Amino acid sequence: MKKNYFWSPHIDPQIATLRSVSNSINSLTRYKKDSKNFLINVFGEWDKHNFQMVEKINLISKRDLKDRKFKGFLNSRYLYFLIFFQSYLPLKKILEKDKPNYLIIHLITSMPILMFFFNNFKTELILRISGYPRLNIFRFLLWKIASNKIKYVICPTEETKNYLLKKGIFKEDKVLFIPDPVLNVRKINNLKKEKLKTKFMKPFFLSIGRFTKQKNHIFLINFFAKNLNYLQNNDLIIIGQGELKRTYEKIIKDKKLDNKIQIIDFQKNIFNYLYNAKCLISSSLWEDPGFVMVESACVGTPIISSDCPSGPKEFIGKNENGFIFNSNDENSFKEALDNFLTSSSEKINKKLVGAKKKSKMYTCFYNSKKLSNILNGD
Repeated sequence: MKKNYFWSPHIDPQIATLRSVSNSINSLTRYKKDSKNFLINVFGEWDKHNFQMVEKINLISKRDLKDRKFKGFLNSRYLYFLIFFQSYLPLKKILEKDKPNYLIIHLITSMPILMFFFNNFKTELILRISGYPRLNIFRFLLWKIASNKIKYVICPTEETKNYLLKKGIFKEDKVLFIPDPVLNVRKINNLKKEKLKTKFMKPFFLSIGRFTKQKNHIFLINFFAKNLNYLQNNDLIIIGQGELKRTYEKIIKDKKLDNKIQIIDFQKNIFNYLYNAKCLISSSLWEDPGFVMVESACVGTPIISSDCPSGPKEFIGKNENGFIFNSNDENSFKEALDNFLTSSSEKINKKLVGAKKKSKMYTCFYNSKKLSNILNGD
């Protein structure tokens, strides 16, 4: 029986990649019985996450890293540095002793890539791209010099795949497109029917995501501030958490939008909000592919999204499965919003059917099928 080890250390328990990792491991274990899957629990970051049939491998016995609270770019990079050096030798020892067939890496990938570059293991290395890849000089050079040590590179969108091939880092036969396992349809169908904690007096547009520059919520807040009369019968709900929360709240207060825009902290269940929303709005500056957009399609809620790289355009197409606008362009966004508000129910339903069909590529079953083909050498 083959052994697959999964590597995904993280310092933020709310990022979407973690759901992708857990869904991938669980679905592979559930649907494919010819392999055994293990999750490397580097410093205790996965302690509270329950896996039914997946064994965790505790890498670092000390749990002090888990309790550290690092905020900001420099502090988070310092924590990555600590994870890098404290986990290098323990991981090397495990790979030499256990000799798993594959090590599949998702986050903080530079350490295992460097380790494979300097060592010869019996294990094959698979790099799973998480999010839109930002190719700084260090990452570009690392991937380039270690490309022969990487068996496959799995991309969540075709656009990302084509981007990497254009950069000439990896050979074409190494780079594969496999959509993230975003959807557990049975679970979502139950969660979407739960009652909302708050009763909203007006129909609401919904935006979900971390309060960061990437999600570009400030763009939405400013647009609503400039178009109060135009949107007087609709509110905006933004769900998430992050470093820009106080900035959002200050803008809303200064512009006297308290009765128009509501900030809600991170919710374990966002599907009931999606189900009750008039429309999902994604204003992101980059996504890959944009989990909440796929989830919105699954529950049957219309989507308005920016055309940012690299997932939304691929998912929505030329407005076939939703309404798309030029990223960070208020005029383009207003045009997309107008199209949505004036579209007939027949036209919107046609887009919903297309989006739902597209979302089937992002189910756990589909992902396990594609991933198992790679692991079995098919």
